[in-house]
Amino acid sequence: MKLLVAGYNIDKSLIDSLNAATATPEVISAAYARISRSKKQVDELRREALAEVDKARSSNTNIIFEMGHASVAEHAVFNLDLIGVSRYLTETIQRSRLVSFTEKSQRYVTFGTDYIIPTELNRRPKLKKMYKAYMKSLFAEYETCCKLLTDHYKKTHKSLKAKDIECMAKEDARYILPLATKTQMGITINARNIEALLRRLAISPIAEALELKDLLYAEVSKISPSLLRYFEPDGYTGTVNPDAVGFSGFLQQELPWLAALDLENKVNVISTPKNADDRILATAIYSHGELGWKDTLDTTYSIPKIAKEQLWRQMFKGLKSWHKLPRCFEVAEFEFEISMSECCWAQFKRHRQCTLIKKAGSPGIAVLPPVIRAIGREQIWEELMRDGIALADSVPSSVQHLRGYLSLNATPVKVYAKMNLREIYHFVRLRSDSHAQWEIREISDAIAGIARKNAPNAARMLCGKSEFKQIS
Repeated sequence: MKLLVAGYNIDKSLIDSLNAATATPEVISAAYARISRSKKQVDELRREALAEVDKARSSNTNIIFEMGHASVAEHAVFNLDLIGVSRYLTETIQRSRLVSFTEKSQRYVTFGTDYIIPTELNRRPKLKKMYKAYMKSLFAEYETCCKLLTDHYKKTHKSLKAKDIECMAKEDARYILPLATKTQMGITINARNIEALLRRLAISPIAEALELKDLLYAEVSKISPSLLRYFEPDGYTGTVNPDAVGFSGFLQQELPWLAALDLENKVNVISTPKNADDRILATAIYSHGELGWKDTLDTTYSIPKIAKEQLWRQMFKGLKSWHKLPRCFEVAEFEFEISMSECCWAQFKRHRQCTLIKKAGSPGIAVLPPVIRAIGREQIWEELMRDGIALADSVPSSVQHLRGYLSLNATPVKVYAKMNLREIYHFVRLRSDSHAQWEIREISDAIAGIARKNAPNAARMLCGKSEFKQIS
């Protein structure tokens, strides 16, 4: 056996000191593409690709785009600094499942008055002036609440360290911040996903998205021109419009009181798996048994209860809080409709291996941290939200997409979520932990309760990291 490090991500300033003509991840893609059809060792293939970069690029173009082996582009990986984009635009950027993002946290960092002013407003000076005034009022309230909440938590949580108290204050004050707030992130992404991201940005109506698309293409294409081809709009959107076929019933606004009820019942069950425990156990047995799947399942049903209990103990023996559960847990799938704030969604969307479909809720209500009432700012927040709604209503129909910048972290949304039990374990480990943010912890606890009810044996170790030692 031999293991060679073919490459790794290093700082761009170090790459710039190398031979620019060969300092490209394309050669890795080209070499790995040839593994399946060559007798040569992979390290020799890499040397050949490095020696003939033009030939490597031609090979990439042929293999990826003509032959359709797009996975070859996944071997070219980029680390990107993205600075000064809105939280609103992150909705478009962070949809990619197989990409790593680390974003500036509104929970741990105090934000100054720093927000995106959409270029679309340059031709609308009156609206731009109103927009800037509204942003100023939101950030002023955020600053005020940070101070008031810090004082409040000093009195109510005297045992906490000053740093922890400040984090709690920022965690709740951030609900008043708009999605126009500037943020930054580090991104690790392969070339195949860059191409997909470029297409997504290209069809966005947001000028900020198109600006990012141009910047991203310019920077990546000069390093790896052979790996990007299908990044311009081609007419495909994957969307439907019921109104175009004469049926607009789906497009009616929900009554605010219905949305309010959803906030009381944050997690509504759409579907749960049948016989989840036996299906998971059967799947675990199937991989090393002699029977087919159906016979394995039927046999599992007949196993005595005491024997099943012994099997479950085997399943969880030695499990630590950082372990992943076996893939057999993926056969138990749950569907939920979840009501949450934009603030909570910013965390929830990190769990991208689940199927998550987001839609806006009623703009007439808000998800307010309970402590905002305790410090006497509830009425002020409600007034600010009404001001935002009035401003959004004044946005011309031609630039309706700008309304998204005016949404607050407190604005409610609804999310369809399809999660298998393996994903639920990962979610609950992180989000039901004692250090988790209060809103997503409430949702996580509700999901965990539903899972335990429907799969009592398979979900017996379902808890936050902070509780794990107590039940293991």
